[in-house]
Amino acid sequence: MEDQNLYWFEEPISPDNKRGTAEVRATTSIPIAAGESEFTRFDMRDLIDLRAVDVLQPDAAIIGGITEAMRTAHLASAYQLELAPHCWGSAFSFMAGVNVAFASPAANVIEFSLGGNPMMYDLVQEQIIVKNGNVDAPTLPGLGLSLNWDFVKEFTMEKS
Repeated sequence: MEDQNLYWFEEPISPDNKRGTAEVRATTSIPIAAGESEFTRFDMRDLIDLRAVDVLQPDAAIIGGITEAMRTAHLASAYQLELAPHCWGSAFSFMAGVNVAFASPAANVIEFSLGGNPMMYDLVQEQIIVKNGNVDAPTLPGLGLSLNWDFVKEFTMEKS
């Protein structure tokens, strides 16, 4: 697959097999990306120590929030690896990853889905716009989002 000019090969084997991922990386020129299911910067450090990755993909909703994702971003920068936050799930986890990406010199790409996701597009009042593959840097306080309470109420059950 090396002749296909892939940007990266994401988790080519089970993410639980870090040594195996390192073995795959050692046999290819395709950059290896991983880390979206890791829980701490220490898990990310293990990937780095094993020389298993070229691209770290922390998910702020899994790794322990923005603080731990930023710690991963610092590791990526220190080890001259690329950072590509995994921005899936809700609008809030998306914007957490976007904020991390814009705060890190190691980030070039943000990974997310353009698929229909009510938790991404209906949960908040603001429109999240990706135009020509680009998203603008956040400018509003916090994550820059506010709940769409009508959407929340639609899925809220009253206590009986």
